[in-house]
Amino acid sequence: MRIGAGRFKHAELPPVGPGVRPVPARLRQSLFSVIDPWVAGAAVLDLCAGVGGLGLEALSRGAGRVVLVDTDPHPLAALRRWIDHRGVATEVTLLRADARRGGWPPGPYDLIFLDPPFEEWQGARGIVPFLSRAVADVATEGLVVLKTPGGTPVPEDPRWVVRTVRRQGDVAYALVSLP
Repeated sequence: MRIGAGRFKHAELPPVGPGVRPVPARLRQSLFSVIDPWVAGAAVLDLCAGVGGLGLEALSRGAGRVVLVDTDPHPLAALRRWIDHRGVATEVTLLRADARRGGWPPGPYDLIFLDPPFEEWQGARGIVPFLSRAVADVATEGLVVLKTPGGTPVPEDPRWVVRTVRRQGDVAYALVSLP
């Protein structure tokens, strides 16, 4: 997988490890064509970052700073090598933490990428607690970009508005903002 545009166009993303589900290139391109007005100079938070495809794509396209959060040390080590190799350590923060429980640096963030394991969508509580934590750290005019299993609706809640949902194959993304 490669960065699609910007200063790192065509740069390979860190290798994919077991259990990592990178956002497919076509979905990433479609997504960034929609969120482009939010990217330049943005403060970006990439939760459940995996190989960092969304956060690194935003960095390549002009985001000001990016925080990548994941629990797995293997993708984080690969991300550290990628960041060091490109000399962007002052622009990117890596954090090993369970994003489902919070613990990331406080916002506000202009863009928050939320790519939770699909099992987060199941069960009694589902995605609502995780999404509500993310929405609480989004800037007034910012966006939360939520990756969902295709066809799964985003729960309604008075704390957020679902602006659009775009599906591609078995995944989709929803753009969520403050009301």
